[in-house]
Amino acid sequence: MPLLDKAIDFIAYDNAGRVILVAEVKRRLGTSEHWATHFRRNMLAHGFLPRAPFFLIATPERMYFWKQDPQGDLDEPPSFTLDSARALKPYLEKLGKAPQGLGEQALELLVSSWLSDMADGRNAHGGQDPSTRWLTESGLLDCLGAGRIELNPA
Repeated sequence: MPLLDKAIDFIAYDNAGRVILVAEVKRRLGTSEHWATHFRRNMLAHGFLPRAPFFLIATPERMYFWKQDPQGDLDEPPSFTLDSARALKPYLEKLGKAPQGLGEQALELLVSSWLSDMADGRNAHGGQDPSTRWLTESGLLDCLGAGRIELNPA
């Protein structure tokens, strides 16, 4: 299956090749759930965001996740918000950087690696951390564990 619009930074496919997650990474600071909701709405309204079961906007400070209903409201707030520095801490420690000090491509790689490691069970605290319980309960990690994540080179 070809990669989607260049506005999407990475895409996760299930084991049958269906898109299960699309993600956009922004190096923007000071975001909020309101900002993320508006950003997602604009992407949907302008056709830049295909309907997929899950959508993610990652920033240096927060990750905003949606479990999307095909008939859902364009202005639906995120289903789950996660602190990026906490989630990415082991990866940031290896780099010796704060999330705010990363470029957009580096942040894309870290978020993609984090999701892959969570899905593969390689993130030691991931599934047990109450702050990430939504990722398991929503079914996202099960879907990712049976598929693959690709960065969009466009």
